[in-house]
Amino acid sequence: MSSVHLIRQSCHAVFRAICAEKCAIVLVRQGRKAARTKDAQTVIRAGYLGVLPARVPLIIENQPSQGSYIASALLFDETALQELAVPPGDPHATSRDDRLTTAFERAATALDDPLCPKRLREHAVREVLLWLAEVGIGFGSPVPLGFKEQLRAHVSAEPDHPWRAAEAARAMAVSEATLRRRLSSDGTTFGDMLADVRMTLALGLLQTTSLPINRIALDVGYACPSRFAQRFRARFGITPSAIRTNDRRTLIGSA
Repeated sequence: MSSVHLIRQSCHAVFRAICAEKCAIVLVRQGRKAARTKDAQTVIRAGYLGVLPARVPLIIENQPSQGSYIASALLFDETALQELAVPPGDPHATSRDDRLTTAFERAATALDDPLCPKRLREHAVREVLLWLAEVGIGFGSPVPLGFKEQLRAHVSAEPDHPWRAAEAARAMAVSEATLRRRLSSDGTTFGDMLADVRMTLALGLLQTTSLPINRIALDVGYACPSRFAQRFRARFGITPSAIRTNDRRTLIGSA
């Protein structure tokens, strides 16, 4: 299912090891975005479109201009790319081609309209993908959907659920020992993975909604707001409230 979100951020911040579940097409409206992998960097300036692939750990820097970073992000499942059989393209290129931008705005309008039929909304998204291919932008080679990625997708569907490793293992049709062993082979634990999923979702809610922070804490599984704020700061090196407050400092997130 595709969706569009308006992202707002008041402080200059760097978020490390961000791994999204869906592909994103980003139109920066104010400020600047940089997204780095271990091998390359994408810089999206105001008025330009760029892409962020799914399941690729990124270091993301949002730099405000005149007090705010503002961007629109169109999120969609990789199946749309497979259906269209578009070429991989360059995932680090950006464009301000008028035809691409017009197609993006048309898709954003359709996705925001609850009365627009689903097939027309998806058609509008496909038009954007085809225009990206025309200007040479793509998402690169897809990252295989491994065990950890499947587990992340499963728990992210219900981040407020009181997940335990044993329950997650049953949902994945493996033993708890197998779940822990597979996560360990990826250098993580179930608790760390769950916390990372919740914090990544919380960051998105802080940037794309006006929900109170206490409500966001509940939505991602934290009944105690202070515990949530502590976890968030440990993950990103910044408090949840700072995302929405312009304190004119550069804030660097932790790994």
